[in-house]
Amino acid sequence: MTKKYIEGFTRQLADALKIGQSLDLVRPGSDIRNVVIAGMGGSGIGANLVESLTFGRIPIPITVCKSYNIPQFVSPHTLFVASSYSGNTEETVAALNKALLKRAHCIVIASGGKLLEIAREYNLFYIQLPSGSDSPRAMLGYNMVSLMSLLYHTNLIGAAFIKETENAIEYLDRGEKGIQSEAELIAKKLKGKLPVIYCDNRLYAMALRFQQQLNENAKHIAHINTFPEMNHNELVGWRFPENLMPMLQVIYLYSDHDHERVEKRMEICRDIFEKKSNPIIDVIGEGASLLEQYYYLIHLTDWISFYLAKENGVEPDPIESIVYLKSELDKLK
Repeated sequence: MTKKYIEGFTRQLADALKIGQSLDLVRPGSDIRNVVIAGMGGSGIGANLVESLTFGRIPIPITVCKSYNIPQFVSPHTLFVASSYSGNTEETVAALNKALLKRAHCIVIASGGKLLEIAREYNLFYIQLPSGSDSPRAMLGYNMVSLMSLLYHTNLIGAAFIKETENAIEYLDRGEKGIQSEAELIAKKLKGKLPVIYCDNRLYAMALRFQQQLNENAKHIAHINTFPEMNHNELVGWRFPENLMPMLQVIYLYSDHDHERVEKRMEICRDIFEKKSNPIIDVIGEGASLLEQYYYLIHLTDWISFYLAKENGVEPDPIESIVYLKSELDKLK
């Protein structure tokens, strides 16, 4: 993920809003009782983030599908979204074909590839994203806003996300230098350490995005877990192997929407972690709404992964291991 994509995050959000507002989507004729979003990697994480952001706001369940298979409950009452930036992700293509057999109300988000071919063949509604990127993870702004626009145009969520996205664009542009400076400082603290990212369960998708960016951009392993779940198991594991403990670097992700009891749990555990490892790095979402705080955290952690790549002496864009895996899979077809 090159520097230009991180720098262009707010421009991408603005462009994605224009695409979303221009959609001419007719609300499904059948009663929609659930939403399933199929996507992998950089496209799948957008689904996770939207699922988290709409929790408590949307009247029907959203399920994120990250495999070749789809849930048994998929039916004509399902809004099924197949999301793949390239349009050729084999798991997502397989999932869409199965959803079509179930006669679900299917929609495609892609820049091209097999998914758009299927959409045109079956006369499905689709959103065609701008092409030209080799990094689906770099197109997260397009993916998130497109998904929220679909939910809005099908009357499943309100229009608040539009103004909140506009607010975030202004806030991030104004604070860009400070965000980069903070990211660079955090990256220096992560060099040579194993990041252990903890947060309220509400921020799980954000922690997952951060982990994925550290993996792909900085070529750096990381671990995530959430409160309060980790208090029921992982907390006891903070003992062995003893020689690993000094290498662990705990990062706390915070938002204004953390549960008050979770905040107390995190503070109690702070002493436990810091006695075993290093002073905790606190990363706090900024903005007036949860969506705005998510945008802030996405942008900040993207920069952290970029600067950690520099600290590690690697280029953030290449993903040789994934390319090798796909080429080997192609030989088995």
